Amino acid sequence: MNKRMLAVLILLAVAALACTCNLPFGPAQQTPAPPTQANVLFQDDFSNPASGWEVGDYDTGSAGYKDGVYAVISSNTTSTMWGVANRSFDNLVIEVDATQVSAGPTNDNDYGVICREQGDGNGYYLLVSGDGYYAILKGAGGEFEKLVDWTQSDAVRQGNATNHIKAVCNGSTLELSVNGQRLATASDSTFTQGDIALTTTTYEDVPSEVHFDNLAVSKP
Repeated sequence: MNKRMLAVLILLAVAALACTCNLPFGPAQQTPAPPTQANVLFQDDFSNPASGWEVGDYDTGSAGYKDGVYAVISSNTTSTMWGVANRSFDNLVIEVDATQVSAGPTNDNDYGVICREQGDGNGYYLLVSGDGYYAILKGAGGEFEKLVDWTQSDAVRQGNATNHIKAVCNGSTLELSVNGQRLATASDSTFTQGDIALTTTTYEDVPSEVHFDNLAVSKP
């Protein structure tokens, strides 16, 4: 299955067309509140390797269960790897702990969640990077459109660290929070439902490996 070659740099020429709204944030980091049990649609701590997520080794990396987490590895430069939950949702909130465990010497990568994934990598990508940036992208037609361009933030923990990512996909509204701080929002109505996925990309000649844990999907 050769589905792993989406490259973020392809769509620099059309970045100005994206809808972008960056939100201000302060230096203090808050502890994210967990979703209430009544609103939870799906939870996974990845302790059960039969819980349904994609498992596979590909030419450009891998995705699968590993010692109680879900590990996504991008091994080739600009090759986006992702693993899907094999479920379908429309409006949702995704929360997950994402831990970078290895990357290149400059931490030039990205990782995070995809909502409304269409089975071919198309969907909405809500991302952070190992060197302290965040973005919201739309994958469509084998290309990426920047709905929120890459922006640096002290809220994103750099290097081999854990970031708590919260992604809201509610109607046409997309919203990204990291470690309790809301960083960005965008609007797009291309995709209304689809799978969820966890993703990693390296932009160096060194693999990037990210472990995901404590995932919760809830109603907005």
